[in-house]
Order: sequence, then C-alpha cells, then structure tokens
Amino acid sequence: MKSFHIITFGCQMNEHDSERMSGILQSQGLVPADSVDDAEMVILNTCSIREKAEQKFYSELGRLAHLRGRDGRRITIAVAGCIAQQEGKKLLSRSPTVDLVIGPSDIARLSGMIAQSRGSGRPVVETGGDPEYHQKLVPAARTDGLKAWVSIMYGCDNFCTYCVVPHLRGRERSRPPRDIVDEVRGLADRGYREVTFLGQNVNSYGKGLDSACSFPELLGLVQEVDGMERIRFVTSHPRDLSDGLISAIRDLPKVCESIHLPVQSGSDRVLASMNRRYTSDEYRGKVLRLRDAVPAVSLTTDIIVGFPGEGDEDFAMTLQILQDVQFDTIFAFKYSKRPNTKALELPGHVPEQVKEDRLEQVFSLQKDITFRKNHLHVGSIQEVLVEGESRKGGTLTGRTRGNMAVNFAGSHHLKGSLVKVRIIAAGPNSLSGDLCE
Repeated sequence: MKSFHIITFGCQMNEHDSERMSGILQSQGLVPADSVDDAEMVILNTCSIREKAEQKFYSELGRLAHLRGRDGRRITIAVAGCIAQQEGKKLLSRSPTVDLVIGPSDIARLSGMIAQSRGSGRPVVETGGDPEYHQKLVPAARTDGLKAWVSIMYGCDNFCTYCVVPHLRGRERSRPPRDIVDEVRGLADRGYREVTFLGQNVNSYGKGLDSACSFPELLGLVQEVDGMERIRFVTSHPRDLSDGLISAIRDLPKVCESIHLPVQSGSDRVLASMNRRYTSDEYRGKVLRLRDAVPAVSLTTDIIVGFPGEGDEDFAMTLQILQDVQFDTIFAFKYSKRPNTKALELPGHVPEQVKEDRLEQVFSLQKDITFRKNHLHVGSIQEVLVEGESRKGGTLTGRTRGNMAVNFAGSHHLKGSLVKVRIIAAGPNSLSGDLCE
C-alpha cells in the first residue's frame, strides 16, 4: 500500500485530526492521492455532531463499497472520528467493507492498526481511547503554509444536553504548555504566521496539568514566540469567559481581536434545558465587558433553533439577542437528535417545518446585521495577512485581525506578509480595499 486519501467531515478539530493522520501515514512512506480513484487507502474522518454530516458519511461509505466491488481494486477503508467512536464494532456489521475503525483519541495507533489488519487479514477496531494521547507528539501534514491549527486540549466536561462530544471525545485533558509552545515555535521556524488554538472549550484549558497554567497564561507564553504574528482560538464557552482572557485579548498584541462565543439561544428557559449554565443577561453582560475592553472586537456565535420545548416566545428571545448583541456573523443550525444525549428524552420536540421556518428567520435577520456591520469598516485601515490570490482572479486576498476576508490588488510576492489595506467597499461576505503605500 503506497497511497492514501482522506475525506473529512465536520469541524476544524476534525480537519486537524486529518492532518495528523496524514502526517503519520507520510512518515511511514505513504503519499497522499488527489482523489479516491487514485488511492489504495481511504480514510473517512467522520462527524456525529449533526445528523446531516452523518448522512453524508454513510452515503460516501456506500459509494466506496460500490467502487471496490465494481472494479475489483483492493481499497483499504478506514473510518475515523466521532462516528467511529460512536458505532465501534457495529460499523463492521453495517458495512463489511470497513477495514479499520479508529476513535479520535486513538489516532497515534494508526500505523500499528494498519500493520495488524494487513497481517491478520481481519478488521481492526480501536476506540478505547489512549489515556496518554494528549501528551504525545503526533506529526501533522498541514495543508496551509501560513496558518496552522494546534490542539491545546481534548474532550469536554460541560455535558450540554444536545451534544455528543463528552460521550465521544471524553473528558477534558490539557496538553502540557511546553509542548504547545514548542509546536508553535517549530511552526514559526517553518514560516507559519498565524496559529489557531483548538479545544471544545479553550477557556477551561489547564485541567490536570502538573503545574498550573491558565488559558490566558498560555496565550502570554505563545506571545513571546518570535515569528508567529497572530494567535486565534476556538471555541470559548461563555460561562468560562474570564476577565483574565478579556485582558489578554486587549493587552497581548498577537492575540487577534476576534472571539467565537456560542450563545445557542436567547431564552433562559431553553438555555437551562440545554444545561448551558448561564442566562441571556449574563451573556449580554460578558459581551459588554468584552466590548468595553476591546471596542474593535469581532464577535461570532452559534445558534440552535427548534430545541425541544422551544416555543414561539423562546424563539422571539433568540431573535432579540441577535438584535441586541449585533454579532458580526453567526452559524445557525436546526436542532438535531443525537444518540446518548439527554435532549432526546425531553418533551416538546419541534416539528421539522417549524425548525425550517425559524432558521430562515434567523438567517434573514442576521444577513441585514452582517451587511450593516461590514459597511462600518469602509474608510478604515485594516491590517491584513496576505494569503494569496483571490478566487475572483487578478487580486489578492487575506484576513483582518477580526477575521474578515479582504480582496485587494497587489503583487503575489506579498503572500505571507502583514500589510495595511484601506477598505473602500463592503459586501455581504467580504471587504474590498486598496493597498496602502
């Protein structure tokens, strides 16, 4: 077996897990293939957070099984990620074409699993979880030469009633700060200019460490790494947004003025049912403190519509918090039934059409808010990290510290540089500008 191809479903954490599996395979001499048709091994790195991602996975798995049966090629099929963890050995009975089943915390075992499967000719399942995974240095074959993801912790302790993450990725484990700083330093030495820290709740980083280190303290350590120009992070649980983190965003020059703070609902009753452990007013209060300290901060959020028991009044409160907070952009979803979650047992499941209608209202309202907020940037001068040529052609593209996409004319030699751009126009999803002399 000489070539592999990875198909990734879901979040940035899954994307980074795919980079790690690619790094392991390339360290063993395998080469990435451009498509499934050219690969001898295909890994489906799956997501179970929402039903739609799960449906896409099973559709792709069926296509792979048909491909192998049609042309007689011996394709090794591996299933990784949250569905692998959720289903385990049951995947083998559902799809006998699967050769490997790998849980999210078992990625470091990938090479050994391949050897074991090839030696025995039988499928191999590893979903027990490696208790030392958070302390291992796993190679990553990154797909971007300027921006990198770095996991700082794994798992979650919050147990929101709609979420499968604690059941599939386990309880919170923080990576040692020295390992994180060393990884960032190595990235900077290789020319990377922006790092995004990943965790289900980065605000609670530090649990279980031999020596105490909070998330703001970790940001301070990485601030000192020469060559790394920007620091971002996702995701932040509102309950744990501390004054120390707000101060870090304000005071550390490399920490970008941008934060993703999922509110999920504007109804206190629904928030309590979700086990979010904050009220809508507490959320508003934290946003006020954040904006008082960092007026230019860009704020994004997640919204779930149609959670069990959500009535018209509850939904109206969600629309109200969108109006009150004025997020720069949002990610909104219909509530999706997930196995092993307490929300399944709740009364008052909302009809699908009602969820569809509510989601449309959320997007319609936010579209106007985002468009107005984008126009506030016109006339300003923004620092932009140049990522390369725009897909529109003939221009460069990059992102502001607030994570807004900007298109502007300039030489391709500027890729990787921090430049100043005067914003001259705003659209629904991006800005346009002129490069400052």
